[in-house]
Formats: sequence, structure tokens, C-alpha cells
Amino acid sequence: MRARRQNAPPPSAPVTFSSASATPPATPHIVAPSPAALLRSGRRNSIRLRFESGGLNRFPVDFKAISCQYGAADRPPLVHDFDTLPAGVDVVLYPACPVENHLARLSFGDHVFGYTRRFTNFVVDIEDSYETYWNRFSSKSRWVYKTKAKKLSKACAGEITYRQCRSAEEMKEFYDLARKVELGSFQEKVLRNGIPDDPLFFKEMMELASNGNVRGYLLIVKEKPVAYLYCLATPQTLFHETSGYDPAFATYSPGVLLQQYALQEIFAERRFRLFDFSSGGGQHKEFFSTRRLDRADVYIFRKTLRNVAIVSFVAGLGFALTKFTDMLGRIGLDARLRRLVRSVRQ
Repeated sequence: MRARRQNAPPPSAPVTFSSASATPPATPHIVAPSPAALLRSGRRNSIRLRFESGGLNRFPVDFKAISCQYGAADRPPLVHDFDTLPAGVDVVLYPACPVENHLARLSFGDHVFGYTRRFTNFVVDIEDSYETYWNRFSSKSRWVYKTKAKKLSKACAGEITYRQCRSAEEMKEFYDLARKVELGSFQEKVLRNGIPDDPLFFKEMMELASNGNVRGYLLIVKEKPVAYLYCLATPQTLFHETSGYDPAFATYSPGVLLQQYALQEIFAERRFRLFDFSSGGGQHKEFFSTRRLDRADVYIFRKTLRNVAIVSFVAGLGFALTKFTDMLGRIGLDARLRRLVRSVRQ
């Protein structure tokens, strides 16, 4: 089950404390905010929970929610951290919590209950230079990506532009151009990768841009935008939020070429220590990553009959289908089935 973060909150400043000694430490200790503090700093919105398997989303259900900052929690919150939820709120979402030990899929308290969706995050450590990072790949892999770029350049007579957007003015233009990318029905309706046509989303994006906490990347071919990548920033990490590409250019892997360009810019900027691909699989995510992290989206629901029934059904069905797709994977049919569904959808 996955939540579409429709309106992600801007990053909050880290909480620090001073040393008890008279001499402060050279490097301040960073203390992650408590679940309650994160809840207070979160944004009220509507999140959509849906059953998900193999990249396909079904059974969408909307809840009134508070979405906390992505990756801000230093541990998964527990149901006993909460007496109840704020009035008018069905669920509080704590996305991308680090996970070290076993977590129950469902857990129940007196007035709330929790649902946990575990996943693996692929990340890129931003160390040394981009050249050092890129040279860790085999010569064959580097040749493949170089060939893709050359083929695209040849096909469009060299009229290719890569752009990075950071300022409010640049992000306004990014928003307009990214919404012009023709995603096709599978990306737009099934994966829901489109940039929302939502005044609140635009307002929050501009607020993030004014504080330097958002990045946008574009691939433009003959003045036609064909791929985009939208990222949110915390002090040390840049998170992949959403991306999309025009399937008419799929032969040239425009999304992958744009990701490569974005990583070059991120290494050159020297602000971030980590690029986080967020949840969801993908061969290019695994390829570009330097390691993987165990994470979990934790949902704390108000304990009502409706909420318990919906979440229990979706969690149980998701577990059953995960086992089924694992079986397909062992016999080599999962990738073929996914490609068949996507070809029909597009």
C-alpha cells in the first residue's frame, strides 16, 4: 500500500541541543524531532492509500491526513506514542522511517492503530567527484549510456537541452514545462507520475524554492519537454519526489539520461551528502545507487471500524499478492507480465 504524497511539507530545521560542558562540541549533535513534534510541523492534506503490486495501483481510498516531512523521523513511531489524533484527522503519515528490526504490519492501541509498509530505498552517496563516482561502473555500462545519448542527439540533430531549476523563477518555468510532458496513460493514470494541476502544490513548490529546498530537472528536445525530475531537499539529502518521460522517446531512455545529468549537477553543487530515490523499484535506481537502505512508511490511523476494515483488507490483499509476485519472480514471469500490462496500457 502506498501513499501518494500530494502536498509534501517543506523541510523543517533540525533540532539541536547544547553540551552540558562549558565548552561546546565542535560538531553539534543532531536530534530528530519526536513523533509529536513532527506531527505538529506536518501539513494537513488528503492522502490516497492504494493497494500496490508490481508498480500497479488499485483500490484508492482517500483519508484526511497529516503528512510529516519525508525521512525526518529517526525511528518508526509506535502506537503507544499516541493517545489519540487531532480532530478531523484520519491518519498521520511518517514516510521513509529507518528500519533496523522487525516491524509488525499491523499494530493496535486503545484509540489508534498502525500500518507499516516496508520497502528498500536505493541511494547515491555524494562523495568525491562525479568522475570518481561514474568510473566505478564498468566500461561497458558507461559505453551503453554514452551510446544512448549519441543516438538521441543524432535523432534530433543535436537540439537537446538539459536544465536544472532551483530559484522560484526557474521552478515556475519548470512547472509549466514539466506539465507539458506527454506521459501516456500508464504513467499518468496508473503510476500517477504527473505534476499535479493543483494551486496548493504550486504554492508549496514556490515556498520550497524560495528557501532553496527543491530542485527540478528537464530534458528538452527541439523545444519539446520530454522528461522531468522533481526533487525535495533536506539539509543533507535530496529526495526523488516524482519523474516522468514521453513514451514516444522510450527508445532513447530519456528519463535515465536525465537522471544521469541530475547526478552530475548534484555532485557539482556539493550541498548534499545523499541522493535518495525514495520508494519504488526500477532498474535504473538500482544501477545508479551506491547502496540500499531499509525504510518504512508508518501510518497511525484513528481506530474506527471503517479505518480498521479498509486497512486490514488492503494490507492482507497486499501481502497475498506480494507472495504471488515473488513466486512469479522465481520462475521468471514477473518482468514479462509487467511489460505486457504496460504495453496494453500505453
